[in-house]
Parts: sequence; C-alpha cells; structure tokens
Amino acid sequence: MLRTRPPAVVIAARIAQVVKGLRTARARRRATALTVGVLLSMTACSSGPDNAAKLDPRLQQMVPTGTATAALTARDGQPAETRQVTSKYFSMYVPANFQETSVPMANGEQMVAFDAPSSNPATPVRVAVVPDSKAKTTAIEQSYDVELTQQSKGLKNLTRTMVKWPGAQSAVLLQWTETPAGALATDEPQRNAQLMAQVNDHLIVNILAFAPAGEFDTAGLATIVETFRPRA
Repeated sequence: MLRTRPPAVVIAARIAQVVKGLRTARARRRATALTVGVLLSMTACSSGPDNAAKLDPRLQQMVPTGTATAALTARDGQPAETRQVTSKYFSMYVPANFQETSVPMANGEQMVAFDAPSSNPATPVRVAVVPDSKAKTTAIEQSYDVELTQQSKGLKNLTRTMVKWPGAQSAVLLQWTETPAGALATDEPQRNAQLMAQVNDHLIVNILAFAPAGEFDTAGLATIVETFRPRA
C-alpha cells in the first residue's frame, strides 16, 4: 500500500483536528455565553428526538434536528469477507484487507484504526475508533461543538442526527464532505462519517470513517460503521 506518511502520523493528525475543533468551539461558546452549567446525567435517556423533552434545557437547544445525508443504521450479522474485531470498548466487522493500527492516546486509552488501499495516499480510506473514557460533556454537546467548528470554517453540508444504536444510551451521527487542510491537505474532497455513542455518563465511544468521496461507498465504510457496537 502506498502512503506519503506513516499511518500513525495521519491518524494522529486527524484526531488532533477533531480535538482542536472541540476546544475552539468550547472557547467560543464560553466567550459568547451560549452554554454554561454542568454535565447532564443521561442514565435515564435513550436515543432519539422523542426524548429531547427529558433533557436539561441547556442541552435541549443542542439536540440535532437534521436529516442524515445517507442512511446509516445498525445491522446484525457478519458481512461477507470480513473479520470480527473486539476490544474493551467495542466490537465490529472489518474487511479482511484492512490493516489494523493502534495508537496510544493522552487519556491512557488506545485509538484503533483500520486502513484500506486508497487511490490517493494523501486521502486515506480509514476507520478509527476513539474511546473517551473520561468524558466531561455528553455526545450531544460534543457533536454540537463539532458542528460549530465546521460552520466556523465555512462548511455548510454537515448534517447531525440523533440515531438509535445498540449498546448506546444515545448516539449522534455526523456526516460531511470537506477538502482537508493542514497535515491532511489534498485537493480531493473527503467524505466523513462520525458516530458518537454515549455508553454511560462518562464513556463516549467514537467511530470515524473517512475516504475520498468517490471511494467511501465502494470501500464498504458504511457497512463497517453499521456493524459497530460500543460497550462499557
């Protein structure tokens, strides 16, 4: 497989962009007094817009109301020509030709990524699972931060949707297409999907899938995400 930089470097750069975006959005929200208060315990909440009325008023304004760009729903069974991957925080099925890489994170957990050959090495075909085992904000709030950050960059095609997902008290699906900058700079549009699964009050398991826009479907990334099952 051709690569212009080691997989761990590209993975770390992608996650660094997400983390930086979250921090930027939080700082902006503090400065504008958009949101203040304490973390809402979501133990009694299940996913879905119908539960919005049960949320703290501070979070009600952050509940996604959009429609997903493409349908992604949890599927049962093992897709053909895949292998099962199990970890402390998740299980899922991955095509046999995807290469696995683990990267230690600052929170002491491991980010696990799976790569497939790409037509453009600068825009990899990749799925990464990122556990946040010490989450101080909910998946709803974190996804809201991502949306604000992308909007601040001028991105207008992001959709953020509440979805029902096995193993999660609540889950938010984000989908967007962008032309990456910085360490992942490329002229080719990249399609992204991120599922934030709130497993309990302090555990959010994220799965990110991204690829050149024309290869997202043919590489089977949607199918991988659909077999993803978070767990504590």
